[in-house]
Amino acid sequence: MSLRLCLAATILAVAVALAIASESGAQKPPKPGATTLKASAQQVTFSTPVALTGKVKGAKQAMTVTLERRAANATAFVAAGTTTTDVNGDFAFADRPSKSSVYRVTAGTAASPEVAVAVAPLVGLKVGDATPRKGQRVRFKGTVRPQHDGTRVAIQRKRADGIWATVRTAALRDAGSAYSRYSKRIRIRRSGTFRTVIAAHADHAEGVSRERTLTVG
Repeated sequence: MSLRLCLAATILAVAVALAIASESGAQKPPKPGATTLKASAQQVTFSTPVALTGKVKGAKQAMTVTLERRAANATAFVAAGTTTTDVNGDFAFADRPSKSSVYRVTAGTAASPEVAVAVAPLVGLKVGDATPRKGQRVRFKGTVRPQHDGTRVAIQRKRADGIWATVRTAALRDAGSAYSRYSKRIRIRRSGTFRTVIAAHADHAEGVSRERTLTVG
């Protein structure tokens, strides 16, 4: 064999070896079912962030992962962020959903199972007088975030058996683009504990205010 042919054969062998090494070192796309996702909570209150973590099995560092989100009452997913895996294939996102949402992540052509996170409205409750006289009318008022103008909230009283009973309802009115407000005067004849509730609906879970105790003097 001539020197030229020997040199050409050597160059070809080196090129093939380098190609094989490069291919073996490349990151293989994850297989279906190899990507996991979990949420830090199944339900959060409006404006509260949720942590979304997972793993791409077999992934090396810096594989791109895309977080996708859709409203619970919708069908189309939209991108909600991207990140990369660490050396163990782990990744993490933080999101602040404004309504009940369903999440998934994609890595290459693989998608994780879907994870649902319910969002409850943030309901506030204030009373005009926590120590009213017997028979006095007390104003109950508060706000609901996000905005739900036109929806009715229930002002409830805790019975002796622990069951909450609705004593009045109030319509939510416009209070700007961020929230709605309500106000209702209720005659108080005996001491009791009260709360305000907005029922669950298509894009939000049930929202409940903190409790307020009125002591009749």
